[in-house]
Amino acid sequence: MTDVIAEIAAFNGRIAKVAGPVRSGKTEALVRRAAALLSAGVAPEAILLATSTAEAARQARRRLAEALAAAGTSDAAALAARANVTCARAVCLAVLDTPEARAATGRTPRVLTSFEYNFFLEDMKTLGTPARRLRSLLRHFQEQWCAGAPEEEWVVPGEEQETLDLARRLLTRTNAMLEAEVAYLCGRYLQSDAGAEARQRFAHVLVDDFQNLSAAQQTCLCLLARDQVVVAGNPDEAVAVATDFPAPEGFATFDTLRRSVTVFNLDAAFGNPDITGFCDAVVRAGNEDALAAGERRGEIRDIATVKWNTPDEEFNGLTRYLFAVNAENPEAIQAETCIVAPNKQWAHAFSQMLVKRGFAVSSLGFERLAGDPRDMSRAKALAAYTALNLIAEPEDLFAWRAWLGFGNYLTLSDGWKFLLEWCDEHDATIFDALDAASAARAAGEAEPYPRAERLAERYDAGRALIEANRARRGHALLAAVGAEGLRDFAALADRIVGDEDAAALYAAVRATQFAPVHEDNPRAVRVSSYEQMCGCSSRAAYAVGCVDGFVPARDAFEVVSTDADRARVRETGRRAFAAATGKASDALMFSTFSKAPLELAERTKMQVSRVRIESGERVATLRPTCFLEEAGGAAPITLGGQALLADAGID
Repeated sequence: MTDVIAEIAAFNGRIAKVAGPVRSGKTEALVRRAAALLSAGVAPEAILLATSTAEAARQARRRLAEALAAAGTSDAAALAARANVTCARAVCLAVLDTPEARAATGRTPRVLTSFEYNFFLEDMKTLGTPARRLRSLLRHFQEQWCAGAPEEEWVVPGEEQETLDLARRLLTRTNAMLEAEVAYLCGRYLQSDAGAEARQRFAHVLVDDFQNLSAAQQTCLCLLARDQVVVAGNPDEAVAVATDFPAPEGFATFDTLRRSVTVFNLDAAFGNPDITGFCDAVVRAGNEDALAAGERRGEIRDIATVKWNTPDEEFNGLTRYLFAVNAENPEAIQAETCIVAPNKQWAHAFSQMLVKRGFAVSSLGFERLAGDPRDMSRAKALAAYTALNLIAEPEDLFAWRAWLGFGNYLTLSDGWKFLLEWCDEHDATIFDALDAASAARAAGEAEPYPRAERLAERYDAGRALIEANRARRGHALLAAVGAEGLRDFAALADRIVGDEDAAALYAAVRATQFAPVHEDNPRAVRVSSYEQMCGCSSRAAYAVGCVDGFVPARDAFEVVSTDADRARVRETGRRAFAAATGKASDALMFSTFSKAPLELAERTKMQVSRVRIESGERVATLRPTCFLEEAGGAAPITLGGQALLADAGID
């Protein structure tokens, strides 16, 4: 522990800011502060250590237990478990999920998943607003909510107000909430008279990666502190993982906008100096004033870029290399090794290949359910999730809204509009409207409102599903809802005991959508997205698929974009790239390839340099990520894939 970290651990002032470059010990400082508070007798329930992700929280809790144990604290794990170590989103939801907050806001903190948002969007289209304009308006609303700006200050009468009114009506009627609303509503509640008792809920609030949070999330966490708030971060490490609209400026100006803030600057970087030097160089290529280490401590080891010919060679060659490393030293390749993947396809390909090589694998950052709700053949995972939702929570109105819309080109948004209008006319609930439609269908009577028969058909099927499966458990229940054999449910199916009821299974699968974490398996190789590396650490990291278009995204190169848009995408990618690769303490390897079938390159959005014909097939020529070259003298050495294998004794 450095002198500065020791000072932070012992800090007894009211407000502090901890700044530092990659691997400078920012998270460690907050963990040490939490440990010092617990050791001094502060009640664990009075401490909040907030992170950007659930996995970061899990790792912070483990580190807290280790710090307490090292200090000689008895029952260190139990004490750490009682402290509030969680992600910022969960904190805001906990505040909103109280009778007092529900009454004050008039809202239910049931957040829509990414695929459920598509149903909401289809319902919004009944306004008649062109789709592109509608998406723009909704993004504008979400950006303003994340900024914490009061609606009365930014909503323009007319189109904006009408759109916002419909959005609120749709969400309120279905007891639902958009992700971007959570911190906004939480902040408004905490600043209101009704939320007075909820303020200052914790004596000490410690916030890691403050730059990753939205302005609204930052405000909420500060409002929850009574005696002390300490924030740690680096504006140049901001990634969109806690929110789509992070506010790094909130960290940059934290001390200038508040009085009597003690600022701690961590100048030393720990771990392989070649890794920290590379990450600093990448960041400074985009911002010459970015924080960089003044001192680097650790054992110097070469970092490398390995060039393969094709993606298949990358998948096969790198996993063969890891197999050889594991055979030589099994402890070196277990949970302290992480594959950093640029997208879901690359993550899945590497996971499959690692499993074939005999490795256990834990994947994180690619859990969001994908599919097209309009096409049942492409909506199997979405429908299975919704079916499980209904069996577990038959009164969940938005689950019913989704269930009714599967398999229809417009997700029955027209029918849903007529249903809500009937509810307004008859002062009735949504279930009243569905029951009326069902009764009319059973009796062969005229529809109570347009499209009621189609809605009733799906409603009756849903009720039959619930009745037939409410007693099923475990694998039998997964099979009944159509989840068996689906890739999206494979990890859950492998993990469950088999006697879990619908509520337990639904809670588990919903957690993968909102609070995913790595499996608690010390022998599993981790596969992670760039964003989910936030707040985590590994001994060795292998960044795969390091080609332009993947890292940074192709929009950074598109000629149809404006210079500002391209620069924004590049810098977003730069921050995620440097922040993630800097989590490796010892070894870092970048893996790239020079060509790929054109169809694959286009489908996965690689940036194609040129196209040529090989053996009658169109092949795309690709470039390594531009960030490697931008590192200049700090760039890694370059090896050919076959040379790497030969060095490992692989023919």
